[in-house]
Amino acid sequence: MPKVTIIYRNIPQYRIEFYNLLREGLQKKGIEFDLIYGDNPFKGREDSVDCEWATFKKNYTLSLLNIYIIWQPCTKEIRNSDLVIVEQANKLLFNYYLILRKIFGNKKFAFWGHGLNMQLPKKSLFNRFKMTYINKASWWFAYTEGIKNFLVDQGVESNKITVVQNAIDTKTLNELYHSIPEEEVEALRKQHGIEKNERVLIYCGALSKEKNIQFLLDSADELKAKGHKFKLLVMGNGPLLKDVQKAAEKNPWIIYTGPKFGRDKALYFRISDIFLLPGAMGLAILDSFAFETPMVTIKYDHHGPEFEYIVDDYNAVIADNSIEDFTNRIGNLLNNPEKMDMLKKTSALMIQKYNIQSMVDNFIDGIEKALK
Repeated sequence: MPKVTIIYRNIPQYRIEFYNLLREGLQKKGIEFDLIYGDNPFKGREDSVDCEWATFKKNYTLSLLNIYIIWQPCTKEIRNSDLVIVEQANKLLFNYYLILRKIFGNKKFAFWGHGLNMQLPKKSLFNRFKMTYINKASWWFAYTEGIKNFLVDQGVESNKITVVQNAIDTKTLNELYHSIPEEEVEALRKQHGIEKNERVLIYCGALSKEKNIQFLLDSADELKAKGHKFKLLVMGNGPLLKDVQKAAEKNPWIIYTGPKFGRDKALYFRISDIFLLPGAMGLAILDSFAFETPMVTIKYDHHGPEFEYIVDDYNAVIADNSIEDFTNRIGNLLNNPEKMDMLKKTSALMIQKYNIQSMVDNFIDGIEKALK
C-alpha cells in the first residue's frame, strides 16, 4: 500500500473537513494517508484546531526581525512515505531537507500553494528567493488555474501540476445558513440594536494590515456621511484589533463581534446584506457564495488566487482602489435590490463549482498521478 504524508504548520478550522474527506477518499483508493501538523506561531489568529487521527509535532520557531523560521521535526515520520506534500514557504526549513532528500535519495515530495507570496511584491527579495526552488519538487498542487499558468511560466512542467481548485465546504455551509430559524435571526438583530430600516454590512477575516482595515473603517465613516442607514459588523481577530475596538467605541454603527465559526458565523451572515472586503481576498469569497451575501471588494495587488473566482457585477462587485468608488458601489448596491437578488442567485451556481468535494477529488487525482 503506497503511503502519502502531508505536513502542515497547523490546521486552520476551515481545512479540517478537507483532511477528513481526503483521508476517506485515499483509503478507498488503497493509499495510506498521514497528516502531521504543528502549532500556529502567529498570535491573534484563533482559527487552529486539532485532529484526533493525525500526528501533532510541536514546531520549533525562531523569530528574527519579525521574520519567522520554522522547523517541523518530522524526519522519522516520513521514512516510509512514498510522497510527502508540504506548503511552499521560505520560512519552512523542512522543505530544504526534502529538496536534499529528493536529490540524494530520489524521494518524492510535492509543493502545495501559490508559488508566490501574494502579500509581497513579485520582485521582492523573498519572492525572488522562492523562485530559486520553485521547480525542485516532484509534483505541484496549485491552488487555481492561474497559479498553474504562473508555474509553467517559471519552468515547471505542465504535466506535473494538479489544479486543486482551492475551496471550503460551501455546500454544508449553505445548508447551515438556511437551517437557522427566523426567530434567531430577529433575536440577533434585536441584540445589536439593528432597526428594521437599517441595512447590515459585514466584514469577516483577519484584522491585519493586508486586509485594509483602516480603509474599511474610513469607508464606514464615508457611507454614514452620505446618509446611509446601516450597521457594520466586524468579525475576526488579529494585530489591528485595538483599532477596530476603538472605532466601535466611537461609532455606534460599528459593532465588533469577535471571531465566529460554524453556526455562529452563519447566523451573523443571515442578518447581513453585503460582505465588505477591501483588502487581500482569498477563501472569503467562498463565504460570500455559501452565505449568499454579495461581496464588494477592490482592485488590489495582493489578492489571493481565489480572486480568479469572481467577475464584476456577476458574482461580486469589484470597485477601484479608492474609498470614493468603493462607497459609491456599495451605495448603488444598497439602492438596487434587484441586483442584490441577482448576485445572491449566482451564489448557488458558484457553490456547485467551488466546493470541498471537488477539491478533494482533484487532490486525490493528483496524488495518484504523482505516485505513478
